[in-house]
Amino acid sequence: MKKGSSLILVLMAVFSSGAAFFSISSSKDYLYVLGNGKLVFPLLHATPEQAKLLSIEAGDRRLKFKQKGDFVWVAEDKFGYPASSVLVKKVISQLAGMRKIEAKTKMASRYHQIGVESPYQPGANSVLVRLEGANGEVLAESILGAQFRRNNIGVAEGTFIRHPKKQQAWLASGNIEIPNNLVSWLDTRITNFEPTEIKQIKLWLEPGNMAIVDRPEYKSAFIYQNRLGVGYLDKEISKELSKCLSKLSFLDVWPRNLAKKRIPVLKFEVETFSGQKISGQLFESHKQKILQLSAEEKDFREKLIQVSLENKIYSELNKWTYVIPSWQAERFLVGLTLLKGDVQQR
Repeated sequence: MKKGSSLILVLMAVFSSGAAFFSISSSKDYLYVLGNGKLVFPLLHATPEQAKLLSIEAGDRRLKFKQKGDFVWVAEDKFGYPASSVLVKKVISQLAGMRKIEAKTKMASRYHQIGVESPYQPGANSVLVRLEGANGEVLAESILGAQFRRNNIGVAEGTFIRHPKKQQAWLASGNIEIPNNLVSWLDTRITNFEPTEIKQIKLWLEPGNMAIVDRPEYKSAFIYQNRLGVGYLDKEISKELSKCLSKLSFLDVWPRNLAKKRIPVLKFEVETFSGQKISGQLFESHKQKILQLSAEEKDFREKLIQVSLENKIYSELNKWTYVIPSWQAERFLVGLTLLKGDVQQR
């Protein structure tokens, strides 16, 4: 770089405070030193499979994710609930592939301009990330700052970084996705199968007031039976009910033993053509829609032979209480029309 020339950078912060754009000019404070593509974390790059603990710190936020078994990561700060192994592995891969592009400032007064200030400072946009092995050895540790984007492209080409115990900041290749809330790190899927797999749904509020929706064959029309009689179920009601349990996700989760006792607004049981049965209860509390599900463990052991390891979360249904989106709860509540007898023929 020739003296007097200038380089305009566009920076966008990717953490909790949102985007911030600014430019910095080359000067004696920003010495142009090439990184020559050296790995930022050579130990992690050589043995990414050795990563067993991921720690994230930003302000008063502390997150820890620990590997439990070969394919499962759990959130220590969320009662050990399964984390998204896809997201954790992606972060590990992104860190392992980072290479130094260019040295930036050593001046602490300039750190905030590229987001590599201490994550404990008030208003800081930085995040401290640390990966450790099984014996506590540090495989990667860095303060992650803003992403670097070119004016004429707008695509992130790198990330500003700094080791927490060193002054030198760097522009490194790659951009790391660090969600700013804990739930975003979790595997938020509760169930994940196709609506066409549902064979039968039972709905009730109290003994003696039950409705049954059943279809004798795969993809055939649903037939309902309630206290008023038997008939073919309306197509729209069939559509909503068949979706009610197939692809559920949650907004929040806590252990079942911490849940308060509530009166359910609906009880149900779903059976699939494969023979899996899941029962549950839907509650309402302070405008939240709360769901509890149960299934026999033997059902899961048989089912897990047929599904991928990513679906192992099914085996933990009995342990948790979930807060689900209102639009998902509305699908369950369609079943109340059957209990009341307010249902049309298709």
